[in-house]
Amino acid sequence: MRVAEAIELMTKAMLQRVVDSFTKDFPKPDEERAREIILRNTDELTDPQRIEAVLQFDGRLQDQIRQTCVLEALIGSPDCSASELDVVERVTQLQQEVLDAAASPQALRYEDARSVEVFRDVMRVAIGDAVVTTQELELLRVLRESLGLSPLTMRIIQAQLEHFPRQGNVLHTAVECREALLSLQRCGIVFYCNRANGGLYVIPEEIVPSVRRVLGIELSPHAWEKLLSKLTVAHLATILRSVGLPERGTKEARIERVVLAGVKPSAALEALSNEDLYNLCASVPGLKVSGSKSTKIKRIIRHFAHLVIRDVAEETPPGERYYQYLVELAARDRANLLSNGIITKDREIEGAFEEGTRFLFSEKLGLELQHMEGSDHADGCVVFGRTKELLLWDNKSKETVYTFPPSHLRQFKRYIRDAEQRVSCFLIIVPAVADEAMANAFRLKSECGSDTDVALIAAEDLVWVAEEWRARSSRESFNLEVLNATGILTRTDLDQRMRLFL
Repeated sequence: MRVAEAIELMTKAMLQRVVDSFTKDFPKPDEERAREIILRNTDELTDPQRIEAVLQFDGRLQDQIRQTCVLEALIGSPDCSASELDVVERVTQLQQEVLDAAASPQALRYEDARSVEVFRDVMRVAIGDAVVTTQELELLRVLRESLGLSPLTMRIIQAQLEHFPRQGNVLHTAVECREALLSLQRCGIVFYCNRANGGLYVIPEEIVPSVRRVLGIELSPHAWEKLLSKLTVAHLATILRSVGLPERGTKEARIERVVLAGVKPSAALEALSNEDLYNLCASVPGLKVSGSKSTKIKRIIRHFAHLVIRDVAEETPPGERYYQYLVELAARDRANLLSNGIITKDREIEGAFEEGTRFLFSEKLGLELQHMEGSDHADGCVVFGRTKELLLWDNKSKETVYTFPPSHLRQFKRYIRDAEQRVSCFLIIVPAVADEAMANAFRLKSECGSDTDVALIAAEDLVWVAEEWRARSSRESFNLEVLNATGILTRTDLDQRMRLFL
């Protein structure tokens, strides 16, 4: 989610926290004025130097660990956004995994024993201080790297000294995670979209790269494992050999060994030959194969860093799988769709987009889909309650914004006129809508002969509606009046209409 999208889902108080993070020059503005200020100052807000500066840390080590774990929880979440409950659960999981690893006799079996002891002695002194400065943390990082130890090893040593995530190896509570989230909001790093799906904490897309850099995270755990799964057994053996680890075992065991050893993606790929990297690039849909070795490495990491990875089980039915990637299907995002196995060929995109939308209306909104005879008709149909009038929808996937061309005007007019019952609303589902599309929406309404409302909606906003409405309503099925309008249905419009009709 980009800054411009996130602020549409925030109320005045949440917006004010962002404004205060980069300027005190404005008196407290109203909601719309706050959005204007943020948009006008997006470059300053997302400036890497500003982000690096505000994430510098002087304070108790346990507070630094808490802040880092909260950021890691968000960075590792789909779209770098999560509810408060999800953040707390993920932080607890991250911290408990370290404690479980530290309790194992095999915890540091792949690390040099002498290096571990040297770092343990230094860490013992550091955790004895009431305050750990940014400079001390940097010295610890430099020492750790010079000894060839991973960030995970540092945490395991802290846990073995009974200081992870704080003294006594006590996990951070939900209240403490909430405090860290509030602090990060006041830094302008995390946005709280309190109008989104029960409330979502978001690191905006423009800020994510800088946060990754500060944390030293090249890829999220899911993306790193996805990349490793693309490698051959021979590739994994080469990587393990390069860092002095055992090479043998199943592919899964080798991947686990690379992850547990804390090998960075860039270091792992550097161990491969230029030909290996060429073949890896060739195996990834849409990735160029040309360039120097370093160029290929950066390209591969960038691809997997931007990969949308959602938690979809292998046995998930096709309709639900397509629904999970409806936004990418609408935008014809081949790289994500192919890399995640959602499609195998470009020609499958339209059908998958349509099936994912049918799942949304039937399973998410609780509406009964109507059967339509023949093939020359809209992509879907549901009935408006007691009136028995229809809502028709049509999917239009496109790599750019949708402009509503004249050919579609004629197509949709035919669908509306050929319907057996009056069409109350014709909904056009697209990746994004150009302002110029409004003209043909009103033209279709006036020319169709049935005073049909013509609404245009971005797939992302339709998914938001589907996920949001049950939190707002106890109805068994969705009230289609939310969508029954002419023009572009923005997130703000949808929020207002949901307040009115649900």
